Amino acid sequence: MGLNFRKSISLLPGVKLNLNKKSAGLSFGVKGARYSINTSGQRRATVGIPGTGISYTKTFGDKKKSAKTDRAKKKELEKNQEVVQDYNEQVEEVIGIHRTGVDAIDWNRVETVPRKLASLQTRVLEGDIDAYYEVIETVEPFDELVAFGSEFEIGTDNPACMVAEFNIKEEDVIPDTMVTLTESGKVSEKKMTKTVYYEMLQDYVCSVMIRMARDLFALLPVERVIIHAVDDALNTATGNTEEVTYVSVIFDRATFNKINLDAIDPSDALSNFEYNMKFGKTTGFKPVVKLTDW
Repeated sequence: MGLNFRKSISLLPGVKLNLNKKSAGLSFGVKGARYSINTSGQRRATVGIPGTGISYTKTFGDKKKSAKTDRAKKKELEKNQEVVQDYNEQVEEVIGIHRTGVDAIDWNRVETVPRKLASLQTRVLEGDIDAYYEVIETVEPFDELVAFGSEFEIGTDNPACMVAEFNIKEEDVIPDTMVTLTESGKVSEKKMTKTVYYEMLQDYVCSVMIRMARDLFALLPVERVIIHAVDDALNTATGNTEEVTYVSVIFDRATFNKINLDAIDPSDALSNFEYNMKFGKTTGFKPVVKLTDW
């Protein structure tokens, strides 16, 4: 059993000096209404109804400790806000890939042709497809997209049209959780609903396709760009994994130049062009037939 020590000394009517092993304090007031303060910085106000046993006590902490606690809470809130902001920026980057791209080249104007590509000018203007490939290999416009985990193939036998294909690889790009800030300032991480997940996936796929068209129109004097978005899927009839096309779009330069890439919704923007896409809000993409230029 511990030994407690407490002593109360009356100094003046209504004023007492209270002593114990840990601190000393003063209390003021009359029966039913007292206010006390001690050397630990704790303050206490008590109000009661004499003879009833009913009372109310409120304790006030040390201002320094309270200020320290407030600073710690503020620091934690700022850290949590930064976590959520980073998540939102990552999501925005995934669905806003189309907003940036390579600098456009006008092959008829020498001053717009980079020095490293100057030797290709004549061949490009003559529609030399091999020169087209050399331009793409030199500039490497899709390097940034490769960082997202996508794979690309580009080819053509028509100098007026480029055909490109990219592998979606959604599991490497789309998060399966949502990160938000609660009312109390805590970070909440919950599994993403199917609707939100597939909506983000659709915007990502369409954004990449628009970005690819943007870069190809900027680098080459083509009038059309055909892009297919593909992914691997299980064929339940054969039990084998096969490549499936989920979106196919024919972009034409005249229409593409009219859209405001900074303001579009990438999924909605495909309505400006000929395209094949079957999409369900809770089921995602369904296979479609590839479009061709003939």
